[in-house]
Amino acid sequence: MDKAYNGRGYTTEAVRLVVDYAFRVLKLHRIEAGVMPHNEGSIRVLEKSGFEKEGLSKKNVLINGKWEEHLHFAIVNPDD
Repeated sequence: MDKAYNGRGYTTEAVRLVVDYAFRVLKLHRIEAGVMPHNEGSIRVLEKSGFEKEGLSKKNVLINGKWEEHLHFAIVNPDD
């Protein structure tokens, strides 16, 4: 999304809709997400969407030739 639209809640609403679809229609039990620790915007979106931080994955993803840490978030289907 273009930076001009940051902070308007569009991404949070999109994540909430996807989570709802995944749980209600696809009947998934759990959704996980990884985000770089410095990405405050994405962390906030996950938290506002009901995801909980579960921990830190060290040297988790190779980005531009460097192993990067990621915070691990998850949300569980409340109907399970």
